[in-house]
Amino acid sequence: MKTFSYNIQTLMPLISWEHFFFPWKVLPYSDEAQCLKHDAIKFLDDETNFIKVKCLYDEFQAHISDDDIIIGGRRIPFLRQQRLNDDGTCLCISDFINEGGRVGVFATAVHCGNKSHKPFFDNSVDPYRELLQLTICDRLAEAAAEQLQREVEETHSLGKDFIIRPAVGYPSIPDMSINFLLNDLCGFDKIGISLTENGMMQPHSAVSGFIISHPQARYFSVGPVTDEQLNDYASRRGLTLEEIKKYIYA
Repeated sequence: MKTFSYNIQTLMPLISWEHFFFPWKVLPYSDEAQCLKHDAIKFLDDETNFIKVKCLYDEFQAHISDDDIIIGGRRIPFLRQQRLNDDGTCLCISDFINEGGRVGVFATAVHCGNKSHKPFFDNSVDPYRELLQLTICDRLAEAAAEQLQREVEETHSLGKDFIIRPAVGYPSIPDMSINFLLNDLCGFDKIGISLTENGMMQPHSAVSGFIISHPQARYFSVGPVTDEQLNDYASRRGLTLEEIKKYIYA
């Protein structure tokens, strides 16, 4: 297992500005978007000594059991699509795991250590700056995951096939409770991440998931699932239907 940090200068070229603009509901090439980008970069410059981007990465041998994988002695279930794709498939993350191969597990977190941020415009509390901090730090966490994936690709530690980075809470892994399993495997506290009772990570600007190498690997959305499927999934997860519904992000 490795724990390490990235500096902001390394991550700046990997920030997805299009995704940064999305929660602000502004068009990427608008004047408003350019002002937001300018303010976000200024925020990062001003606070560079107080922002710490921490990462955790480990690799495990994986075994397949239907739609589950077993890594580090722990069974991790996944949901399968219930609607056919154009090619007639219903995908599941476990489809992209090579029996006996290796799977990466990662987490990144952005910590803002300066508790007395100076607002841009006056000496009062500045909601704009607070939202700016949240949205740009979210992008830094994703940029750190992107940088980590690139380094894994360069080392070929998982093989030379196409690599994807499905994250917990995202469309292909909509179950936030998977974070509890990954935390048991890796100990998110090593990089200052704690979990809420619903599996959400604190600090807010954090992301976790898997790095997978497979020739057919691709991103997909699980989409709508039925109670019948959720019952099966809950059983594999060791939870009741009511419990699992608390964790499914849809």
